[in-house]
Amino acid sequence: MTKLVEKYVFYGGATEESVESDCLSLGELIIKRLRANGDDVVFTDAITGDSYSCSDILEQSVRLANRFDRIGIKQNDVIAIMSENRIEHAIVSFAAIYMGAIPLLLNPAYTAAELEHILKISIPKVIFVSTTGIETLQSMSTKIPSIKIIVLMGSDDAPNQSVTLFKDLFDRNNAEFFTPQPVNLKDQVALMVLSSGTTGFPKVVQLTHFNLMAVLAHIREILKYAQMPSTSRGLAILPFYHSYGYMMLFSAFCSKLKIVSLPKFEPKLFLSTIQKYKITGAGLAPPSMMFLAEHPLVDEYDLSSLEMVGCDFAPLSKEIEDIVLKRLPNVKKIRSGYGMSESTLGVLTRMSGKGGSVGRVNRMCRVKVTDVDTGRTLGPNQVGEICVKGPMVMKGYLNNEKETRSVIDADGWLHTGDTGYFDEDEDFFIVDRIKDLIKYKGFQVPPAEVEAVLLLNEGIKDTAVVGVPDEASGELPLAFVVLQPGVKLSEEGIKTWVANRLSKEKHLNGGVRFIAEIPKTACGKILRRELRDMASKSKL
Repeated sequence: MTKLVEKYVFYGGATEESVESDCLSLGELIIKRLRANGDDVVFTDAITGDSYSCSDILEQSVRLANRFDRIGIKQNDVIAIMSENRIEHAIVSFAAIYMGAIPLLLNPAYTAAELEHILKISIPKVIFVSTTGIETLQSMSTKIPSIKIIVLMGSDDAPNQSVTLFKDLFDRNNAEFFTPQPVNLKDQVALMVLSSGTTGFPKVVQLTHFNLMAVLAHIREILKYAQMPSTSRGLAILPFYHSYGYMMLFSAFCSKLKIVSLPKFEPKLFLSTIQKYKITGAGLAPPSMMFLAEHPLVDEYDLSSLEMVGCDFAPLSKEIEDIVLKRLPNVKKIRSGYGMSESTLGVLTRMSGKGGSVGRVNRMCRVKVTDVDTGRTLGPNQVGEICVKGPMVMKGYLNNEKETRSVIDADGWLHTGDTGYFDEDEDFFIVDRIKDLIKYKGFQVPPAEVEAVLLLNEGIKDTAVVGVPDEASGELPLAFVVLQPGVKLSEEGIKTWVANRLSKEKHLNGGVRFIAEIPKTACGKILRRELRDMASKSKL
């Protein structure tokens, strides 16, 4: 139950004492949980049909940790994983955590420029990559001297001698017992994920051993009251390289939750997997929710096992929510929520109640709304910045103290950059984003990154990018462009310019508008609100 710990500061209950303090590292806790959870299948790959128990993952991750030890992987070494959803995310990340090394989760669809920027910041020693990303990685890996080993997953054929196959990392010997070394739980980084900002390329979020141990404590508290039957199965279709998707995988093995994994959304495969495995719950992005609401193919499959659907990446209209509930009669509620990579997991959750709300404060979290200009704590129905505090707030951004200090204040409050409010029932609502991130299908698209690419075109004098609402995708990037005198460029030409240089979520699917001048403040800041208004009025 939410508590009011001081005026208009809400607390979700439970304390840091909920974290298993008898374990001196996250690695020790993972091994403890895997050993206790035993031989029951908790992970099934819907494509291959392969299934894994906690005992399987314990053996394989310990064997890999021993291999890491033999090749000289040490504490704080970075081990990158660049892949769509695969079981190797668990095996590799757990093995790295045992060693005190740091797994880094990467999108396999990153372009060479995006990938180079991230790898130069994170300086990984080893990269595990699937066939989806191997070509891009090899095209620029020579620019990253820190990389000593490239390991290819999901293939029996290496493209050249510089690439090691995943299966060749394991010998036939049984796993030797591995004892993780104690760490400073609140300081030692356990995992790194990517978070986009408004100043360009993604930032690297550092999550500590204590952050992830707090996630397990939070989930353990939920499971005490959930009374989930043994037949419950979750669909893991959200990407494991995203913090939300990874926490689902992490929790499955550490809390013995059964999941069935898909690498991406494909209509028939999505529906047939729900039917075949009798999926009871699924966390989905808005396009998948739109599909459930509108596509005639849905009626051809038995989805009666579905009891809960979640949608957290972007606001879902009440109309779409009502259609899904009507079409899937055994779905009694659609869960929504709010969180960010910097808070490890969601901090607000709505299990039922008001449409449009993102719910109430989660366990172990404190949330308040503050005046954007003065920092004063606000009361009900007053719009301000959502601020978060608790054991799941990140350590900070890697090698970026300035940005870290700008979002985490001296009292430990994480300033989300999102505005919202709470009502008299303590339900929270998100209104807008201070940072102007464009949320496209669960991805955070920084306008400044797209703008920087547009300005590389010599025919473009000035530009600004904003998000325009889209029912299926959340938002679409739209570019306002000022051309150089005498230059003629087409909308399609500019779209192609961006598409050739940035990954899919950053393409200008919202279009291009040509204007005489970008509206700005006296000090040169883009007035994006005016641009959004212009985009909205032009549709009328």
